[in-house]
Amino acid sequence: KYMEEEMVLVTASGAERSRAVAVWNKNVGEEEMMLVRFLGPANVKGTGFLMKNDEMWLYLPALGKVKRIAGSAKQGSFMGSDLSYEDMEALGSAGFSATHQVKAFKETKSEGTAVYQLDLVPLDPESSYSKLEILVHQELYLPLQIIYYGRDGLAMKKLTTFEHQQVDGRWVAGRLQMEDFKKGSKTVLKVNKVDFNPAVDDSVFSTRYLERGI
Repeated sequence: KYMEEEMVLVTASGAERSRAVAVWNKNVGEEEMMLVRFLGPANVKGTGFLMKNDEMWLYLPALGKVKRIAGSAKQGSFMGSDLSYEDMEALGSAGFSATHQVKAFKETKSEGTAVYQLDLVPLDPESSYSKLEILVHQELYLPLQIIYYGRDGLAMKKLTTFEHQQVDGRWVAGRLQMEDFKKGSKTVLKVNKVDFNPAVDDSVFSTRYLERGI
């Protein structure tokens, strides 16, 4: 899958910064791969992020080298956004099935819409979260909302999806918003283009390709 997105960072005071992002996803056997490339503005252009299963690397053009993201570093902010590296892992194409265990499940309604409500617990003992509460649209099978609970049991963040649309027979969210309750900030992802069948070589998902920049 290939996507072009606009990432908008909104501070608690309402100040906005916008970034252009390209995302490639591919699964080969049991290996899940994702490459994120920042296309602009100039201060982030060429920055890249690579994920292969639970391994992550970040390329910063100013440093000219690839940095591995591991352990507690996964709790850090992804490029100044309200998404952490841990959140990026769960938002990959394999979803939460690879990183979480279902602890509770029920059918209910949210604002008149039939949904599945799931409580998920992270498998990683170093996770920032104690629990994720997810509402999934029963008909579209898309997550509508995810509430992230911290180790203290308090809600930390909320992800909401909007503008659900069909692309090549598959339902996708045209806009996602992550809110950080503690900081009062939010990050909005606007999906401008989706291609489910791009011609992507496996070599794209490598640290060598990551270092090439744009």
